[in-house]
Amino acid sequence: MTYLLSLDAGKNSGIAFGYYDATTPYGLLKRWQVHNGLEGFIEWWENDRPDYDELVVEKFVLSGANDFTADLTPVEIEGALYVLLGDDYENVIWQPRQDKGDLVGYPKEAKTPAQRQRVRFDFLDRFGLYAPGEEYIDSNDAITHALVSLRRRKHMP
Repeated sequence: MTYLLSLDAGKNSGIAFGYYDATTPYGLLKRWQVHNGLEGFIEWWENDRPDYDELVVEKFVLSGANDFTADLTPVEIEGALYVLLGDDYENVIWQPRQDKGDLVGYPKEAKTPAQRQRVRFDFLDRFGLYAPGEEYIDSNDAITHALVSLRRRKHMP
């Protein structure tokens, strides 16, 4: 069995811990919604992080298309991972935010970020991986990153 930890880093980081193997689809073991930015993430890492085989992390990409003031907390967490992981940092599977759309693709009518999020979360819900409510948005996104990573690697149990 391979244990996969996935992270959607930010002021409120979503983290998901699951498993899979050649004949087993992804199964969720636990999810966390970690508050307080970098400090909260480091506290979680030191006290609650499970042993894992693979780490998938959303890579922060600042785009000129951003119509908001960017929260750079994900960059701080990426830097912390560099220190916390040491040589294992090279093994992180990085995915930019826009890769979440690769999970299922978006219908033409899903034009806003909220509509696209709903499409992804409906997909997670069909497989019992979705948790409703604002408190779980980031952990739902962390699960999305895990599944996109597996899909890219052609994991087809």
